[in-house]
Amino acid sequence: MPLHKDEIIECSIESLAFGGRGVARVDGMAVFVAGGLPGDVVTARVVKAKKRFAEAEAVSVVAPSPHRVKPRCPHFGECGGCAVQDLDYAEQVAQKAAQVENALRRIGGVESLSMDPALPSPAVWNYRNKMEFVFEQRDNKLHLGLRAAQAAGDKGLPPVVDIEECHLCAERDVEILRLAREFAQGSGLPAFDPSANEGFWRHLVVRHTALGEVMVHLITSDDEKLYGRAEGLGETLVDRFPELTSFIHSSRAKRSLAATGEKIEFRLGSRTVEEMVEHDGRQARYHIAPNAFFQTNTAGAGALFGAVREYGAFDGGETLLDLYCGCGAIGIFLADTVRKVVGYEISEEAVAKAWSSAKLNGLTNCEFTAGTLDGGDVLKGLPKADVLVIDPPRAGIHENTAQAILKLAPARILAVSCDPATLARDVKRLSEAYELKRARAVDLFPHTHHIETVALLERR
Repeated sequence: MPLHKDEIIECSIESLAFGGRGVARVDGMAVFVAGGLPGDVVTARVVKAKKRFAEAEAVSVVAPSPHRVKPRCPHFGECGGCAVQDLDYAEQVAQKAAQVENALRRIGGVESLSMDPALPSPAVWNYRNKMEFVFEQRDNKLHLGLRAAQAAGDKGLPPVVDIEECHLCAERDVEILRLAREFAQGSGLPAFDPSANEGFWRHLVVRHTALGEVMVHLITSDDEKLYGRAEGLGETLVDRFPELTSFIHSSRAKRSLAATGEKIEFRLGSRTVEEMVEHDGRQARYHIAPNAFFQTNTAGAGALFGAVREYGAFDGGETLLDLYCGCGAIGIFLADTVRKVVGYEISEEAVAKAWSSAKLNGLTNCEFTAGTLDGGDVLKGLPKADVLVIDPPRAGIHENTAQAILKLAPARILAVSCDPATLARDVKRLSEAYELKRARAVDLFPHTHHIETVALLERR
């Protein structure tokens, strides 16, 4: 008999699905249980019932998993920043590695695969170098923190939780958050409401680097009459935290909720901060701009880049083509092992920082070009390369890009991905000419459901 909405069931959680929900089987049907951990026996309420699967939320734990641990943060369960803080870290890594292998077999069609051992994060706590906090106006009060956990079956945007501590980031980041919240609440100005397209405060992004530099990036609406309040917050933060390298105020007119600014309106200190990634004796430095994407776990990035370097097995004579290169992070880290690095990225700002970072490292064998990889002249003009690195957005590579890669026919492809399902899809797209030789899960996001993967594909 099929399950029904609001039905209460008892089930054993067998594994963890990508996204953090437990996976159980009830009469042969897969049930995804929010709040269930591998090894648990739980009672759960069905919130969505389909023909082939169901979604549920745990109501009580009948028999706890041996992998259950006490969460460190008092906000856990309410705040959506963590998903599995109550699961032993070794088991977190094992479950994430299993998700990658399952995706590659089930979606990617890879029949013969022996995954390399997963790499855990070098630091399990306080590992994040960047936090994106969001402002919200609710119940006649301004809030600043992280979005609440999404309840099973719920739609829409979860409310903001005024967190008072967070063990994913540095303690100073939370101190900056508290002071910014107090200042914004005292300003009398409301948070931005995207549904009404009004309000002022939007996002507060706090970033620090391995070299001790700190950037605070405030994003507000584009109401010029109110910019003085943002400047006041910057001055307040710099007075309280003299170690701040940079305070940036950016405006954003679009309703979309991305934590990026469209125009810099005010600045105290440096335009960028300097980051350093190191692994096994190799160091690389980077100029990081306010809107730049960079791996949020600096020590973990070293492990990730080291895995790419290992899989590349470079002899020093290769031309390396780095697609979706961002600010040049991977290409610059590998530049001393190859003859030449050629990078492509859609963001002109990121490309400018890639050139700047190459110069910072004294590299003369790197070049970077801005342009979309979804089609057009960029794909037609890709140079011949011995090795290709792809580190696309979560959606994976575009179909046009996949076809261009097949025509380009490099000997090896080093694929980096933050989504096992899209990686598996891309592996299948390329399987007519390439065979997956190695794959390794690399955990840069302890206590969350996210996982990075490095894969080596060789031309058949």
